[in-house]
Amino acid sequence: MMKSYAKQLPWCVMALILVGCGRDVMPEPQAPAVTRTAKQGIIAACPFNSPVLDMEKSLVVRDLSVVNDPCRTQSPWTGTASCASPSSKGQWNFGYLMSQIAGNKDAAGTSDFVLKWLNTWMTDQVVNGHVMGARTGMLSGNPTGMGKFIKTWRDKSFCPASGACTLDFNQAPFRLLAIVNRVDLSGNAYGSDSPGELRFVFGFVDLNGLASATNGAMKATVILEYKLTPHNDAFGWADDWYSLAARGWGEPFNVALGQLTTRVTQYNPGVVSGGSALSQARTNEIEFDTNTLANRVWELREQKRDCSTGTCLLRPDTVKLTPDSLYNKSGSLDGYLLANAGLINAEDLSTLPAVMVGGASRSPGAQTLQLVWDLTDGAQGSYQQNGGTFATNTRHLFALQTCNGCHYAETHSSNFHVAPRSINMRAALSRFVAPTNDQGSLEANSWDLSQPLQYHTFTDPVDFEDRQYNDLWRRQCEMQRLLRFIPEPLFKPSGGH
Repeated sequence: MMKSYAKQLPWCVMALILVGCGRDVMPEPQAPAVTRTAKQGIIAACPFNSPVLDMEKSLVVRDLSVVNDPCRTQSPWTGTASCASPSSKGQWNFGYLMSQIAGNKDAAGTSDFVLKWLNTWMTDQVVNGHVMGARTGMLSGNPTGMGKFIKTWRDKSFCPASGACTLDFNQAPFRLLAIVNRVDLSGNAYGSDSPGELRFVFGFVDLNGLASATNGAMKATVILEYKLTPHNDAFGWADDWYSLAARGWGEPFNVALGQLTTRVTQYNPGVVSGGSALSQARTNEIEFDTNTLANRVWELREQKRDCSTGTCLLRPDTVKLTPDSLYNKSGSLDGYLLANAGLINAEDLSTLPAVMVGGASRSPGAQTLQLVWDLTDGAQGSYQQNGGTFATNTRHLFALQTCNGCHYAETHSSNFHVAPRSINMRAALSRFVAPTNDQGSLEANSWDLSQPLQYHTFTDPVDFEDRQYNDLWRRQCEMQRLLRFIPEPLFKPSGGH
């Protein structure tokens, strides 16, 4: 049975992934020890217990005063809402962010950029030799899938059925869900190429369903993932995010957050090569599969900014660390898993054959049919419980790094780690990310302050052992490390891409 617990954990269940040194002191950076058991839970054993971060202000910002800010979320070209800080107009609007990624384009140029991006779902795409089928179709002459989504926006913008179109970005069918701090992805603060990431999470919106209970929220999201810029090193960025907690909700907080985000999102070729700090965009959806509901497949895609032709585009790219689904239970996957168990146990997938990595990560939508990465039936004699030497936990650690594993079977998530929302509802977080969906996820256990009080536990889909997670606890600990000027990461992201 899969459920969330909020209790003190027995030592036999709580297997520490990493053992730190001392609490509330400044330890010397070192490689922590690793211990695992059959009932392994990848929960960071954090060597710090202060400062406790404000989850909502310094890690995952999703307060309605931010994501519904009438000034910052309006279109920068035609918005009419008054702004206490006029220069901040539209800085969190989907269209503005895309205009900067496109190369500081006007509304017409941004529209062309966005439509070319959306149109990649309209035809088959080939990435690394793997075909991503179009996510659209025709039914009785009416568009479905992505075609319907595009047509609706074009119609609301009073554009012709085809050809050039200047989209109405005040009606952009993308709802801001959260602004996310990922300084935990910085790597070594002195040797990494980036101090981490800033992420904007948007939900796709059905413009014909705005009057519905969900205000048109679709089962589809896009994340704009930016590398933090060299305005600061990782230590400085961590301090900037931490300092936000002192600001009150409303204009004081939004001014400070806007100053932080604009440093990253604004087109600036003098600071960032190519002008945009976008690392990649990732989409996660089931809405644009045109099969019957029971037969739909979730699909996650990744797009990279490419300006090599002189015109910037978002092109489909490989989904990192994730083989194409056709390799599941294949001889190729058997060979990789069995030959690389030691590296996989260290959460190192660097030897995954590049030829296996696909352009999309998929899983059937029905929970009973979800994709579970595994050995072939013939190779399952290699598992320890079958007399072999291969641990089922190794399988789990591999699967957790993949997109379809992390977003479904291996974390018992409903595909979204930040879920679509209605207009006046705060976006929900998956239990893998935040077991209590609020500040309680960062509460320490009173009898062992290195461990969280709250965690999400579920049954492994292959060996039926318990797994426990609380990814925000790990992210908080990495930020506490940076606030102590310790450069070396303590933990691997453990699937929290």
